[in-house]
Amino acid sequence: MRQKARVFAFLLLVAIGAASQYAQAAHLSVNCDKHESISKVLRLLAKTNPQGPNRVTVSGSCEGNLVIQSMDRLTLITETGASISDRSDGNLAVVDIEDSQRVTLQGFTINGGAQGILCSTASLCYLTGNTIQGPGRFGINVIKGSRAFLESNVIEDWGRGAFIDSGAQVFSSNDVFQSNGGSALVILAAAYFESLNSKFDNNGVGIDAGGTLTLRGGTISGNSSDGIRLLSGKAGFLGPTITGNGGVGVHLEDGAFAGFLAASITGNLSGLDVDCEPQFPITRFIDRTGAITNCVEPASAAQRETLK
Repeated sequence: MRQKARVFAFLLLVAIGAASQYAQAAHLSVNCDKHESISKVLRLLAKTNPQGPNRVTVSGSCEGNLVIQSMDRLTLITETGASISDRSDGNLAVVDIEDSQRVTLQGFTINGGAQGILCSTASLCYLTGNTIQGPGRFGINVIKGSRAFLESNVIEDWGRGAFIDSGAQVFSSNDVFQSNGGSALVILAAAYFESLNSKFDNNGVGIDAGGTLTLRGGTISGNSSDGIRLLSGKAGFLGPTITGNGGVGVHLEDGAFAGFLAASITGNLSGLDVDCEPQFPITRFIDRTGAITNCVEPASAAQRETLK
């Protein structure tokens, strides 16, 4: 076994050295079922070619907690549905990306961890076609000024599906957030989240937002509590369907602003689809949603003219 490990490490060094010498991308393979190690490959790349481009193709059932630190143009990809499972008893992220740019994780099943994927310290992360499943605290955690682009992922069975804080920005497209016991998504102040046709279905709460939220299409339905809780900040609704949630469809309070430019918000089970709580929630264009609501909007200039 040790002889195989030494041969594997030697071949990696040769491949990386050749790539560095000729300024070409390193294309490496790791088969965890043959006791090869992703962490070992990452450490070697960090020493020999941290600026990339580097591509690591992974197969098999892997265990461990990966740290990607101060790297650029790194792609971890699987063509066979490889998995990476937590070995920290829920204390560490399975994949921890720190101070790194253009890191791509594609096609994996991520199991457990304190976080499935942590994107931190001004990193730029691309997550595509992954299944990120608990149990654990957060499926995806984006913080400290990082940006993450999510495409066609499934995030399920976490305490909270995604947690965004500290000036982070997340862009989601065709993702599915489901079966998360708390909130599918939490956005804290100074953070930004935008989705295109993503689904936040069958969670505890669909979205808890205190930052800036933009929803373009998609669904928020079947959550056992509210669809969206807008506790502060602002939200723009451009086409989502919010229905069949156990509480209200959209709950607003504390100076929160919601602009309902296009949305269908009906059939939520509390009897109220859009709930404006004291003291100072603000809405505009709520008449476009079809919602049963207690929200009151100031009359527009045209309405005031008609009243005269």
